[in-house]
Amino acid sequence: MRKREERQEKQVQQRTPGMPCPECGFQIEMSIYSLLTQAEFKCPGCLLTLSMDREVSRPALELLQKVNTQREEMEKHKKFS
Repeated sequence: MRKREERQEKQVQQRTPGMPCPECGFQIEMSIYSLLTQAEFKCPGCLLTLSMDREVSRPALELLQKVNTQREEMEKHKKFS
């Protein structure tokens, strides 16, 4: 039974974009859009606040913006099928 619960938990984590909290391991939800628009993220488990140095992360954020734009384009075309 425990293995089944672990498998289900992994599936939920895979569907929920984000990362585990470095302090408590709780899943912090973050989408590409939220990474592009939010300055900070707060862990719902331990309330640790994570922030990003946007200047240092500029190259990664620019790539994420391109990915997000392409994803939005794909979604638009998907609706026309």
